Amino acid sequence: MSTFMRGDYEEIKKGVLRDLLDGSFQKIFVKAWKGVGATALLREVAEAVETRGKGEFETVIKVVRPAPFGNPREMQRAVAEQLNLLSPSVTAAFDDADEDDDFWGEEFSSRDMVPKVKMEIYRAVKDHKVLLVLYNNIADAKLIDPNDLGILITKGLINNAAMWTSGMNISMEEAASASADFSATINSPNEEAALDLVYKEAVEIARYIDKSSAAVKYFVCDGILQGDDAAAWEIGKALAPLIGPIVNDQLLQYWQKELTSTTWTPRGKNKELLPPKTLLIDSTTQRDWAKFSSPSSSKEEESSYRWISVRSPQTNIPEPWDFFFKEYRGSVLSDVSSVFWHFKKTHEVALPDSFFDHFSNVRVLELLGCVVSPIGHSSFLRLRNLRMLRLERCKVITKQCSVDPTSLSLAQEEQREPIFFDNLWVLNLYNSDADAFLLAGKPFELTPNLLELDLTYCKGLEYLNFNLPATIETISLQRCASLKAVELVDPAEAPLPNLNTFRLSGSKLIAKLSLRGCHKLENVDLQELMGLEVLDLSCTAIKVVDISKLPQLKQLFLLGCEQLRRVAGLDKGPRLDVLYLDNYNGGDACDVDRCLDSFRNQRPSELTKGTNDADQRLLHAHMVVKDVRLFRSLHYAFPAALSRAKSCFHIHIKGSSTAKRGTNIGTTTRSALCYADVLNTMTDRHRRHHPSPPAMPLNNHIEVDGGHDSRIVEEIPFWDIMTYANSLFIHDNTSNFNMGIQFSDLKYFRIERCPNLEFIFHWSGAADSVESIWLSQLPRLKALHEYGRIRSGQLKHIYLEFCARLEYVLPSVSELHDLETINIRYCGDLKAIFNERGAAPQLLPKLTSIHLQELPKLQHIYKPNICAPSLEEIKVMGCFNLEKLPLFGRSDARSMRGVKINCEKDWWDKLQWDGLESNHHSSLFNPKHCPYYKKRMKATYL
Repeated sequence: MSTFMRGDYEEIKKGVLRDLLDGSFQKIFVKAWKGVGATALLREVAEAVETRGKGEFETVIKVVRPAPFGNPREMQRAVAEQLNLLSPSVTAAFDDADEDDDFWGEEFSSRDMVPKVKMEIYRAVKDHKVLLVLYNNIADAKLIDPNDLGILITKGLINNAAMWTSGMNISMEEAASASADFSATINSPNEEAALDLVYKEAVEIARYIDKSSAAVKYFVCDGILQGDDAAAWEIGKALAPLIGPIVNDQLLQYWQKELTSTTWTPRGKNKELLPPKTLLIDSTTQRDWAKFSSPSSSKEEESSYRWISVRSPQTNIPEPWDFFFKEYRGSVLSDVSSVFWHFKKTHEVALPDSFFDHFSNVRVLELLGCVVSPIGHSSFLRLRNLRMLRLERCKVITKQCSVDPTSLSLAQEEQREPIFFDNLWVLNLYNSDADAFLLAGKPFELTPNLLELDLTYCKGLEYLNFNLPATIETISLQRCASLKAVELVDPAEAPLPNLNTFRLSGSKLIAKLSLRGCHKLENVDLQELMGLEVLDLSCTAIKVVDISKLPQLKQLFLLGCEQLRRVAGLDKGPRLDVLYLDNYNGGDACDVDRCLDSFRNQRPSELTKGTNDADQRLLHAHMVVKDVRLFRSLHYAFPAALSRAKSCFHIHIKGSSTAKRGTNIGTTTRSALCYADVLNTMTDRHRRHHPSPPAMPLNNHIEVDGGHDSRIVEEIPFWDIMTYANSLFIHDNTSNFNMGIQFSDLKYFRIERCPNLEFIFHWSGAADSVESIWLSQLPRLKALHEYGRIRSGQLKHIYLEFCARLEYVLPSVSELHDLETINIRYCGDLKAIFNERGAAPQLLPKLTSIHLQELPKLQHIYKPNICAPSLEEIKVMGCFNLEKLPLFGRSDARSMRGVKINCEKDWWDKLQWDGLESNHHSSLFNPKHCPYYKKRMKATYL
């Protein structure tokens, strides 16, 4: 049963503090007055508890702020920060969770708490009596139970307490108070108290903005936020996230209804709130102008104004500037920082040349429905302090506008005056003739400090190839339907180094867009570009690329995008023909041309020739990826029937823990230390004789380079793509992965330097189409197949080396009709190549070459022996337990001498033979022996 209390600010503050200190209630909800006051009250109560109630509460956690948390995880992070728990491991847990959600495409507002951090919070507070002071408001109207944070509150058992408010989110007040056992409501007995509550909330906002980020352009441009330019922008950036969540129409209606002041002048029957030093001029009736103001002194003519707004719904009335400049002039206008000149309908008379003479100090100018000259016209020369210029529904007259910006700049240099528009930061054109106003982009040469360019509904704009200044941070091109080309990055010039945000929408004529090399570009919003076919975002800092609104996109280039987490929209957007992606190599080393040349030199094989082209999709995908989780979105780029599609993909996964060649990978894990004596010699011996690996890549090729986990076989989307690989190369991976993948058309697979790999395949028939097996430096490998079942009817080549624990290669020899070469080296435990038990020799009709080296336990290739009529070469070294050579199955004894045999003499002398009648005798061969004799290796070699 909840207890309720109402009162003014001080009464609620005293009552809540009293009940906390005497332990009367454990869950207290404070309801704000019209959304304000509660945040300040919670902070003051918490500070009072810290100073007066240390005997009651050992730990006070203050998570008080005037803006909603973006998600539960953000609130959890704030609690952990208050408890000084942001150690490297906890920070890493937050970062890992955020990163994983980025790859899944999880909405920011849906990101939940991290279980590991919850346990850390619980351990930190379990032995203390805790007071949690919380702004319990999540952006999507969720409420958080303190128990979910790891701070347990149980009446009669755990005496922790929590105090919270929903702040300005009035709609959540009922839900926020439901779980409380004490609810306190702040009331405002009079106008003065109401204003004091608003002031307290403003102080909380000011206190909070020191820790926020984003941008509020107007406050900075007008000079409301004081300080040098850099400091003003930092404060402005801090204020931005609060404007939307904190101040909304509902609250403004509350405050406007409840608050009145003598400084706010009534207009007609309605009350219009005008701050001090504001002048409003309006046409209330036809052919009539009226003014409303809040001057700073009784003599209006001698007063100065800060903000001036002129607006008119009429067009057939006297010119407003005639009325305006007759009434106001001189010092009255000298301090004006913002001018808003609005006509409901576009005016037919241009602003007079003398218009700007009266506003030399204006920092913000907004013109709506006016007729203006181009930006390069001399009338704009007066606006030397202009920071923000916004034109909406403005016509541009081009007659008598022959000013050359270059000559103007030279003239200014001669006069030693400031550069024209040197201070302009924000330029916004809405539904205006942008091309005429901007004189084809020439004035941008005279705006060296421009930060934002916003062109919206500018119908006459066809080409945007302006030479924008290097300072530009935001470019927005919205609904410019006639726009045909956007060339912001000149290949001959340096890209825009500070561009952070780019928006483009509503154009059907743009076929190609390149933002390559804009290294700070993080936000790209592209929508309804119905004709866009080629998009290049290479060498940018973008994390998410959304192409769902680009239905005709065919080619996507994302080279050097190190921060890339997701390519959204592939499941319901375009069907790509070309995808070039590299998020491993970036930064200063980003060389797009080199990457493109490398990719294009990888010519596909002839594997897809002869396939049916009907209803097939041709895809060329070349990717260098540092995290396979990226394929959670990328796998939608591949055709659904990939096995039948005429596609070509080359995928290179580069793990963060890639082992350098030549290092002792046997020491990478403790489990591999027992093989250090073998692995230490790998590098030197490997160089003495190393045959060339099979030709790679094939048509669909995957290479996995490095890594310390088994995500390559655990991420289902990447697993699906691996299924259709024709060639696979895995090396320097330190995890014990097992490929439970049913390969449909794998021809070549190669695995090297994976010290913890025990088995390769899991399913029977996992690689029926394999033609070449290449395994090297796998000290823990026990068998190719975990359950000993593998079919390899198309196998042609076997190459193994430095697989210390491998006892046999394949369980059966009966299906190897196409086997051509066997090359096995330095496999100390190998006893047999084929482990199948049989009664008769098996025929290997195409086997031409056998190389066996340093296999001290090898007893036989196949126990009943093999018959290899095509055998041309045998090389055996260090295999002293091997007792027989293969049968040759030849009737012509002379042909036996054509077989090249290279071996040690003492081993040759001890071989067992089937006799001359079987054409299997030492006298039929002409072996070549080594120039030295090798002692028999001891069993302790391994």
